[in-house]
Amino acid sequence: MKNILKTAGIFNLLYYVLIISYAGIRTTFAGFWLAAGTFFAALSALPDKWLSGLKFPMGIGAAYFLFQEGRLLCRAHEKPKPGADYMIILGAQVKGDRPSRSLLRRIEAGAGYLKRNPKTKVIASGGRGPGENITEAACIAETLMSMGIEKERILLEPASESTRENLLYSMALGGKEKSYVLVTNGFHLFRSMETAGRLGMNRVSGLAASSEPVLLLNYYVREFFALMLYRLRAKVGRIQ
Repeated sequence: MKNILKTAGIFNLLYYVLIISYAGIRTTFAGFWLAAGTFFAALSALPDKWLSGLKFPMGIGAAYFLFQEGRLLCRAHEKPKPGADYMIILGAQVKGDRPSRSLLRRIEAGAGYLKRNPKTKVIASGGRGPGENITEAACIAETLMSMGIEKERILLEPASESTRENLLYSMALGGKEKSYVLVTNGFHLFRSMETAGRLGMNRVSGLAASSEPVLLLNYYVREFFALMLYRLRAKVGRIQ
């Protein structure tokens, strides 16, 4: 048990160093790995009799975590249905007036589908956050046009500040009964599709964009906690 905890602590700390070396110390969720590494290292220093009492709850927690991660991974390999009425590209961080790596990958994936399905219109969704000179919607639209997508096919939804609002406001533009393809990074697709279902979007499929390989583990672990928080808020009636 002690060796497992020590190994987990070392792994988390090394991954933290890798993340900040690759993407900077302000990378979202990077601090989790530092905290987790410290936590596991501290646990490994506990007496054996204390650790024996933690084996069962930690095993249950690990099993549940792996089960949910498996569901996230499975959803990330789904294929979108062709010929959708609308595509929704979910917003992500804009750096100044340029898309972040994650957002650019979403736009590239969306542009590929739009070129294969010329009758599909696209809703660029996302408001303006801290450090962003333009809305995420405007950034998506401009980048799509630079990739050869006609301006007439692009609708803007520039007010949303969350995944739920992305979908709710976009559905108001396209109509509840229309068919949709949701475009987001693979790790985020499961929660996006679950949110769409809660909002009554019955004709929807997902298109998973790729992610930065070095940050993939960080994204998937972060998404687990985001999903748990979303479900908790839904359960207590904070959101639909």
